[in-house]
Amino acid sequence: MHLIDVPVEATFGLRRGALGWTVPSATRIHGDDAAHLALLHGNAIAAVVFHAAWPCPDEPQVPARYFFGMAVDASYRGQGYGRRLLAAVADRARAAGESVVWAEARESAVGFYVACGARTGAPFVEDVVGLTVRRVVFTL
Repeated sequence: MHLIDVPVEATFGLRRGALGWTVPSATRIHGDDAAHLALLHGNAIAAVVFHAAWPCPDEPQVPARYFFGMAVDASYRGQGYGRRLLAAVADRARAAGESVVWAEARESAVGFYVACGARTGAPFVEDVVGLTVRRVVFTL
């Protein structure tokens, strides 16, 4: 596994396949440090995630990092790629002085985040994408 920063366009194919997105979606957040990380398997992108400094609605006073659109190619699931991406986002958060990492996760992914140490909230329908999600929050 090799971790690199990539432009958002490099993430579209994997996100379409893994998340079912039918149109390219760059981000909902714009900021100076908004970035996309990719894990490579050889020269192929095996997993991606977007992250940026963004306050967590549960703890708005605490410096936090939001992650979004995490996707792992089906052939690499269960091999630590998702955990490695979470660790990379947490490392970036710590380096920026943030103590919370959070996301709004699809119900199908909540078990993964809980197994990685997240606490969760009640399910709700996310107003932008219309999916039922739960907020997952990691305290660093």
